[in-house]
Amino acid sequence: MLGISQASMYRWEAIFAEYGDVNRPPSPIRGQSLRILTCALMTACEELFAEESDLYLDEVITWLGLTHDIIVLKATLCQNLKEVGLTRKTLHKMAAEHNKVLHEE
Repeated sequence: MLGISQASMYRWEAIFAEYGDVNRPPSPIRGQSLRILTCALMTACEELFAEESDLYLDEVITWLGLTHDIIVLKATLCQNLKEVGLTRKTLHKMAAEHNKVLHEE
C-alpha cells in the first residue's frame, strides 16, 4: 500500500528492535577523526617536509599517490598532519634545523 518492500519493513523492524530507532547509529569507523596515513607514511611526510618545507598540500598528495599509491583528500591530509603536530610553523622549524645540519657537514 505504501510502496515499501516487505524486506525493508523487516530490516527496519530489526534495526528498531536493536537500537530503539529505525536509523542505525553512525559507524565508529567512519568520520573525520579516522587516521588515514600510517605512522611510517607520516614519518616519510616529516622527512619530505624537512627537505622542502614550502610544499603545498596538493604537492604532498601527488607525492603520496606516486610514491605510496595512496589517494587522500586535502582535508584529510591536513587533519592528519595537525593530529601529529605537523603544523606549518613546526614544518618550517624542522626545515631550518635540517638546513643547518646540512651546512655544518
